Amino acid sequence: MTAGDSLPIQIRSLADCTFNQAVELWNLGFSGYYSDMSMTLESFIPRLGRESIRPELSVAAFVDGEPAGFVLVAMKKVDGVPIAWNGGTGVNPKFRGKGLAKRLMLEAVEAMKRGGAVSCVLEVVQKNAGAIAAYESSGFQIRDGLIGARRTGPLPDEIREAAQKLREYPIGQAKPHQLAKLPFFRHETAWSAAWFNHPEAEGILVFDKDGAVGAYALVVRRYDDEGKLASVTLLQCAADPSRAERKQLLHAALAAAFGPLEEDCRRATDNLSTSDPELAQWLTSAGFETVYTQYLMIAELREGQG
Repeated sequence: MTAGDSLPIQIRSLADCTFNQAVELWNLGFSGYYSDMSMTLESFIPRLGRESIRPELSVAAFVDGEPAGFVLVAMKKVDGVPIAWNGGTGVNPKFRGKGLAKRLMLEAVEAMKRGGAVSCVLEVVQKNAGAIAAYESSGFQIRDGLIGARRTGPLPDEIREAAQKLREYPIGQAKPHQLAKLPFFRHETAWSAAWFNHPEAEGILVFDKDGAVGAYALVVRRYDDEGKLASVTLLQCAADPSRAERKQLLHAALAAAFGPLEEDCRRATDNLSTSDPELAQWLTSAGFETVYTQYLMIAELREGQG
């Protein structure tokens, strides 16, 4: 029996809570977090729809009627396969260290299974050892590192000069769902960077000298009211690991993703995979500043998977 089992806990579906209770659970659960996560009712409700949160699968805990913790669960069908996402786990500071996060995660995993999910993904701050332990105890495993990085202004001259030497690799465009058909596409990715959550994103293809696709990138571009490029956010980028010129193909994809390189705009990554050290090295040489690092964790919810 864990400490959480000894508390007079009432577990209920988030669908059985009022909106005000849900917002209170969120704000208490993220109190004292690494960044300010507080939300108002007006900002919380749209988030549920925007991130495909399923209140009937999400769980909330109360102790003697007091909001104690929660797990938000999102779910989408991707090519007919239901995939879940942990859209946030939080525990009221008053009840932390009592095993409540583990109890909530076990309840949430059971709800995901009842909902038909075959797997669940989540992102967790790398230094949050307590949360990682709670996730591991409920079946999640670390699969990748993730980075959020940013910089403002034109990219350095050396990056632009190097990109000029890569012009021999043709660049093409594709829809996000078309990228997912590539044989070396990374399907294990953060929810916020997943192709199926960004129909507005631009897919970039890099072709080798024989006309075969050797690298890809997925980016979101924003423009100001005058039509000028305001920001570029890189969601995914990878090169075919079997290619001898993998480094050059990857650099060509990065240059195309963040281009035009001379533009004075904001550039960032959103939970970008760090599995390829070459990508992280390019970001450093391009002057990007690391804002956060997280782990991608995945739980297989059906027997025989993994």
